[in-house]
Amino acid sequence: MSSTISNFKIIDLNTYLQYYPPESILSDLSSFGYREGCDELYRFIQESYDENGMRRDNLIDFEKKHLCRVYFVLGDKIKGTANHCVLKLKDGNYPVYGYFSIAVKTLFKDNIDGAQTILPVKTINVYLIGHLCKNASYNWDKGGKYMLQQCFEIIKSVHQKIGMEYILIECEPTLIGYYSNQNFEKIGENTRTHLCQMICKVIKE
Repeated sequence: MSSTISNFKIIDLNTYLQYYPPESILSDLSSFGYREGCDELYRFIQESYDENGMRRDNLIDFEKKHLCRVYFVLGDKIKGTANHCVLKLKDGNYPVYGYFSIAVKTLFKDNIDGAQTILPVKTINVYLIGHLCKNASYNWDKGGKYMLQQCFEIIKSVHQKIGMEYILIECEPTLIGYYSNQNFEKIGENTRTHLCQMICKVIKE
């Protein structure tokens, strides 16, 4: 679906939940099912269980436990909801073009293959850009870069108050080139998930 957006609207889930019940956002975002471009978001929202029958945390749980903050990138207000993944706000319906999450994570050098020569200490707290997902239903060529820029702006504002030097992204090997072009440097592999771990400094020197 091709689309031209004149204005972006970013809303964080924490603020959303102050005005709307959790069931509202689950209903809005789950109604499209496994529509193309929304699969990852749907999996993050729906109730699921591991192989032992234990319920996995979903998007609402992460927010309520303050494990991360989730942000939605919304396009221009539309009429109706047909063929769109939307958030229904008081002033209208907004298509969801993507979402991202930001958290804090502790890195241990011994758990990262290849990190010995890059990280300055054995244990370090970093900002983690977790989910960074663009809705593939829209032809939004610079969507990933735009969301990454929004992540940086939010992190920089927090950095001025509490510090921490590095930003971490964990990604599939196919995305190493993309994030390298965004000033991230590979430090190794997560020994549990086998995702590539890449970092960059909050403030470029």
